[in-house]
Amino acid sequence: MIRAILWAQWLSMRTLRVGTRVRGAIFSAFTGLMFYGFWAIVAMAADAFFSNPENVGLFKVAVPVSLAVVMLYWQVAPVVSASLGASLDLKKLIVYPIPRERLFAVEILLRFTTCIEMLLVMAGILSGLVRNPRLGGLAAVPRMVGTVLLFVAFNLLLSAGMRNLLERLLLRRRLREMLMVVIVFVGVLPQLLISFRVTNDALASSLPVAVFWPWGAAGQLLLDTSLLAATSILVIYLVLAYAFSRYQFEKGIRADAGPGNRAESAKADGEVEADGWSDQLIRLPSRLLSDPLAAVVEKELRTLIRSPRFRMVYIMGFSFGLAVWLPMALRHTSGQDSVTRTHFLTYVSVYALVLLGQVTFWNAFGFDRTATQAWYALPIPFARVFQAKNITALIIVCTELLLVIGIALALPVPHPPARIAEALAVTLISAVYLVSFGNLISVRLPRAMDPEKVTQGGSARSMNAFAFFLFPVALAPIALAYWGRYVFDSELVFFGLLAVAAAVGIQVYWIALESAVKTALLRKESILNELGRSDGPLSVS
Repeated sequence: MIRAILWAQWLSMRTLRVGTRVRGAIFSAFTGLMFYGFWAIVAMAADAFFSNPENVGLFKVAVPVSLAVVMLYWQVAPVVSASLGASLDLKKLIVYPIPRERLFAVEILLRFTTCIEMLLVMAGILSGLVRNPRLGGLAAVPRMVGTVLLFVAFNLLLSAGMRNLLERLLLRRRLREMLMVVIVFVGVLPQLLISFRVTNDALASSLPVAVFWPWGAAGQLLLDTSLLAATSILVIYLVLAYAFSRYQFEKGIRADAGPGNRAESAKADGEVEADGWSDQLIRLPSRLLSDPLAAVVEKELRTLIRSPRFRMVYIMGFSFGLAVWLPMALRHTSGQDSVTRTHFLTYVSVYALVLLGQVTFWNAFGFDRTATQAWYALPIPFARVFQAKNITALIIVCTELLLVIGIALALPVPHPPARIAEALAVTLISAVYLVSFGNLISVRLPRAMDPEKVTQGGSARSMNAFAFFLFPVALAPIALAYWGRYVFDSELVFFGLLAVAAAVGIQVYWIALESAVKTALLRKESILNELGRSDGPLSVS
């Protein structure tokens, strides 16, 4: 049964490996090699540290802390990146007479797709401990390997339960916002400790390395201390993780099988009320633009604000970005402002722009899916469709910028008018270039997106690979402006070069728009086929 499910998934994805996808697959493989190559280096560093006999005195703290970091990354990183790996699409499988035990087993195995990099790190830690001559030698290998397997199984079960829980919670707006606040705090906690100059002794004395923590139990078991207590506690955590994961799995099945679950979640999420203040704001572009441009912009705005996926990314843009960069901006070096402190607003604004790209300009027709065929049938020039989607993206970016600036002004970081103007100019000019490239990618690598799936990525790996290489190109004219300010030490030169970059960006936009329109008309069947493609029995996000 498991083999049949995986084979069906392969059949649903095999067309992605031929034709126009070959170049995208090469780019994706290259970026994947870079990403996992970095974690392979981290794993080798862990191996070198834990294999050194001179470091054994540090292992009492270093081993459980390392395992705690692995567990935290395993559980939190997929949520922060809004990409929770592969999972069973229960709505497509529940009608078949498949034992739930088999489905649950596949769901657990699929958790390997979330954090393969952490398996590399665990392998490095295990290899170092095994090779350390002061930790028992070959006689300790079965105990160490067994401990690592138990800890990995615990994380697999916990992450499976967390995914099923988060998929339901993130459909509800208020719960999603509260959860994002918690995730942001957890993500920036290490930076806050560094920024407030917590001493090493104070930090070491407050670290949760006791045996009653799962990582503490696994660490003491690896080091052969408190063997009975550590084993018992780790097994108890494993049983609790299994119960939690199985309960959430069964609840997820009932939620998917229940009638009207999406309607209920939409009602709980709070739809926009007619004639409300938000509705008036959405209609504002219609009063400034003429049809059909105004109608399409209003339609795009309504589609986006009703999408849980978009709302989550929008919230992350002004909350997570501020929280990540703030601790670094609070640091002082020799009484002078650091680069991060000086350009704090610019960093946060560009980060928010990049984050918004996955649900707006990088995949402009993703939320339209099969409805994209209407743009070919309606008597609207396709260039107007692109322009309307681009205007919508810029409206979203501008509102995000206003939120970032408004919150940043209340923070204990100086924001001179020149730095505010810099953040606005750099972000908007970057948006022009990124939107230009986004139009091209939207018709060459389209991908259907489900607006209800908050954990589904907004772009395929090949699209992310192209974006990875195009981003430096888009920022090159802006980098030239910073170079000019550095050489001539003049704000006038800086903003003058930014004006030139803006003028060039507008020309690039019109050239890219013309190319994107031609491609959209030439590849009509291919685009509609890709946007109408349904997933297999596995949902990959």
